[in-house]
Amino acid sequence: MKRIKKYEQIYINLSWIFITMALCIEIICDFFYINNLQFHQKSVYRLVFIFALVLLNLLKQLAINRDLFTNNVLYWGLRALEIITITFSLRFLELGQLIYPFMFVIILLAACRRSKKDAFFIAVFIMVSDLIFSLLYCFIYQKSQLSIVEQGRLLINVIVYFLMFIFSIIYGSISADEIEKEKKNKELYSELENKIRQLETEQQEAKLQNEKLKETNYKVEEANKKLRESIAEYYTVQQITQAISSIFDVKELLKHVNDIIIGVMGVNNSTIVLYDEKKDRLRVHTTNVSNRDELIALFDNINCDALKDVLKSKKPLLENFVDSKEYPFTEDRNVSSLICVPLVTKTKNFGLVLVEHKYFNAFDEDNLRLLNIIGQQVSIALENAELYEKMHEMATVDNLTGVYNRLYFQERLQKEFENAQKEGYSLSLAIFDIDHFKRFNDTFGHLFGDKVLKDISNMLKNSLRSGDIIARYGGEEFVVLFPRTGLKEAYDKVESLREKIAKTVIRDELVTASVTVSFGLSSYPEISSTQSELLKMADNALYDAKASGRNCVKIANTDISSVVDSNV
Repeated sequence: MKRIKKYEQIYINLSWIFITMALCIEIICDFFYINNLQFHQKSVYRLVFIFALVLLNLLKQLAINRDLFTNNVLYWGLRALEIITITFSLRFLELGQLIYPFMFVIILLAACRRSKKDAFFIAVFIMVSDLIFSLLYCFIYQKSQLSIVEQGRLLINVIVYFLMFIFSIIYGSISADEIEKEKKNKELYSELENKIRQLETEQQEAKLQNEKLKETNYKVEEANKKLRESIAEYYTVQQITQAISSIFDVKELLKHVNDIIIGVMGVNNSTIVLYDEKKDRLRVHTTNVSNRDELIALFDNINCDALKDVLKSKKPLLENFVDSKEYPFTEDRNVSSLICVPLVTKTKNFGLVLVEHKYFNAFDEDNLRLLNIIGQQVSIALENAELYEKMHEMATVDNLTGVYNRLYFQERLQKEFENAQKEGYSLSLAIFDIDHFKRFNDTFGHLFGDKVLKDISNMLKNSLRSGDIIARYGGEEFVVLFPRTGLKEAYDKVESLREKIAKTVIRDELVTASVTVSFGLSSYPEISSTQSELLKMADNALYDAKASGRNCVKIANTDISSVVDSNV
């Protein structure tokens, strides 16, 4: 439709040019034929014709400007007026060939606007109008029929109109094809635009989905990272918990935990520092630092204020830019980052866990949190180990005297006897009791009797070797085990202990008393061949000592003089 509007506008512009030229020619002709009355009469008709064309052009311009040519009634009305005006001028104003271009353009516009059918109607309407005005011309000028010239001219007009019609049909077909192509192109273009818009929408949606996927992927990665960290933490805690439940030796436990920390956290150095509450000092217990100079720097400067503050405040420390002046234990040790967490419980401060890295900014809050969890587990382990040690002591040590009890002695005797059998070394055993102990209780009271037991126990513990084992066997009776000791050496030790006790005076406020003891001695494999025989024969020897007047040493089934003589 835009193209037809463009063609109509071009036709109007050409009409204005024609009108202007016709008006100028008319004025010039009037000037040259100023005395010709007949010419001036036709000139008036031509001016009316020009005026009519001006009105038609104005009406068409108005219709184009307001897009009214889509209205068929208005379009055909204006075309009919235009054709009537032009065919009238052709017959009565004798314009001749000047009118043909207008007729051709009108037919052409009709062919381009609608179809061949419209062009045919326009051509027929032109021929009918021309015929009517030709007949009207004969009637007005009282002619019975058209002259041969006029008939020839009318026939020529019909042929010309027909040729115009044929050409218009051809052009209209071409134009229709072009219009159809243009229409299809527009449809394709519109479809393409729709697809482009759809594609843009899909791209936008895909972009949004991609952003959502990125966000989801980021969240999944964060979740996986936290999961990995949680698994690592769980694994670490599980290992430490397993160590706590299976390792009761504190030294071995802390070494195992230190190895776990190094493996899990990937640090250069890990050190476990214990706190001596009585001396108010820190000491390095376990570390993977192996360089001699670094060990000296660590041991000498571990009691710095920064680490003591961590223990006192019970708050962990994270430092990613270590200053050796503030942390003197790091001086000349290539330490750039460190974390220190306290090993504390509600009741006691056990020490610190110190991890170090050679790179700056090596640790974050997650590392601190993990080490803090490890520290809490280690604190529990140390507390459990301390409780276990106390419980073990309560289970194996006699409360009154501080020496081992009979139950623990039985266990140690079995182990030592098995080792003596396997390795082929001597094992001696002595049993002694305090002479006339009942007299102390009856005379001075049970408290003094308890003091006698304590003092003799302490004296014996201080007089024996570290490998020797003393235990309270019952009441005032004690037993001493001498691993890797033969009969002669055992006799000398026991005799020395008897003499030392006999010279001892026990004092308790106003009470003073001397104490003597009697010993029975046995030895494997010189006298006894089994564990039970070793104990029984020592007990029998004790009864012999008591029967011999007490305050002496008797050897089972052996003449003491022979042992003494062999020593001499």
